[in-house]
Amino acid sequence: MRNIQVAGAFAACLIACGCASYGGYIPGVSTMSEVRLKSGRPTDVRFSPGGEVWEYATGPEGVETYVIAFDRSGVVRSAEQVLTVDNMKRLIPGKTTREETRDLLGRPGDVLRMNGKEIWEWRFKPFGFIPEILAVSFGQDGLVTDVARVPESIGGSRRGGR
Repeated sequence: MRNIQVAGAFAACLIACGCASYGGYIPGVSTMSEVRLKSGRPTDVRFSPGGEVWEYATGPEGVETYVIAFDRSGVVRSAEQVLTVDNMKRLIPGKTTREETRDLLGRPGDVLRMNGKEIWEWRFKPFGFIPEILAVSFGQDGLVTDVARVPESIGGSRRGGR
């Protein structure tokens, strides 16, 4: 019984630490300096007309990408995990561009070139426990041509088993 309690306490600590790393930011209240202090250096910084966007990608092996948008004053506008099924459903073949895909899902974990197409891959867990590979193909015009989700056990990138 004691082992179960210790394991439960350890799991609770891990969950709490994970939430503190990227969550808990309050739009309109939290600032850039708070985010930097809690989450560290972002993996990417982009600028938009409305402010700045910081990305915290856990790829290529991780399964989450957090995007925190700031207004021009350096205050959090939004903070969200973007590797979601809802965002994936927004990818429309023949319409969605590379830039829009990047903004929706964050940087890909892997980029491949095959048969005249560029393919971006992300690892993610849509249901929280079964890892999958999301592969998005782009044509010469820079538009999405295909979107595929494959269970990681039968899919994956050139790195092989993960």
